[in-house]
Amino acid sequence: TNGPESFAHEIRKIHPSPTPPQLIRDIIEFFTKENEVVLDYFMGVGGTLIGASLCNRKAVGIDLNQKYIDAYKEANKALGLKEQTTQLGDSIQLLKDGKTLNDLLKKKKASLVLIDPPYGDMLAREKTGEAIKKNQDSSPTPFTDLDTDLGNMEIDEFFPIFKESIKDSMKYLKSKGHIVVFMKDLQP
Repeated sequence: TNGPESFAHEIRKIHPSPTPPQLIRDIIEFFTKENEVVLDYFMGVGGTLIGASLCNRKAVGIDLNQKYIDAYKEANKALGLKEQTTQLGDSIQLLKDGKTLNDLLKKKKASLVLIDPPYGDMLAREKTGEAIKKNQDSSPTPFTDLDTDLGNMEIDEFFPIFKESIKDSMKYLKSKGHIVVFMKDLQP
């Protein structure tokens, strides 16, 4: 998280769980070819978009929170990378709607859907475990305060909506494309 290999972590750390662009770059390189498109409909502070820029891919990212999109743009500028396409909005609705996403993708299909979902209301709850052991702040760190944010939904409400989002994303995926989902261990 420090130095040149941090990929502007000092900017992106406003997000509770920024993904490491180096790891994302490697995943993107494995599943796609140069100039293909990657879709991340839970973009956060843009780890996927930065990863795509690092390996000459195009990317489209969607997030509910403008401050995360702004942090991505600031980090991207600091890194001197080509800015990828971003959209503020409810990705669940945008996946269903189709018009906006088709426009963002320029009517192309993505070769890879790469997402790190919010895992239900885990971050909206008070922290336990390590935070308490290390006498750190145990306050909740929700992504947004919006009711439509999957990060504020109880797990039983989260799973069916998340599953539907995967199904809905498939219409934007080219034949023989891939979907990669980062998933946290959801045990209490």
